Amino acid sequence: MGNYCFNELSVGMTSERSYIFTEQRVEEFSTLIDDKAPVHVDIEFAKSQGFGGRVVHGLFVQSVLSGMLGNEIPGPKSVINNISMKMHNPVLVGQAVNYKIEITALTPSVAAISLSFSGMVEEKIVISGKALCSFPNSP
Repeated sequence: MGNYCFNELSVGMTSERSYIFTEQRVEEFSTLIDDKAPVHVDIEFAKSQGFGGRVVHGLFVQSVLSGMLGNEIPGPKSVINNISMKMHNPVLVGQAVNYKIEITALTPSVAAISLSFSGMVEEKIVISGKALCSFPNSP
């Protein structure tokens, strides 16, 4: 777990994590946000739409990045100001996504951190984007 102060961060710092979207996790997320769209809960429907299985909610795939930003880099002393993401390919129930976050810029005058992120399933990109975080209590 990162517990960085703004002045301890540098451009090029990275964090990586793998997360498996298990059946149980996807069902719990679906219930939590009340999204029971057939592509997420009905394997036969998902296959009839051309998918290889049930599709994980895009915001669930993105939410792992929120945990990385809040716990790793920039860490628990920061807050997320903005996240922009693109879903490139579906993540299916049971797949593991390998995430990577990288600091791309630091703005000391406002204690802001720009980051880029991506998620891969095997060699295929499934999510990419940018985030802006800040340290609200930074001197």
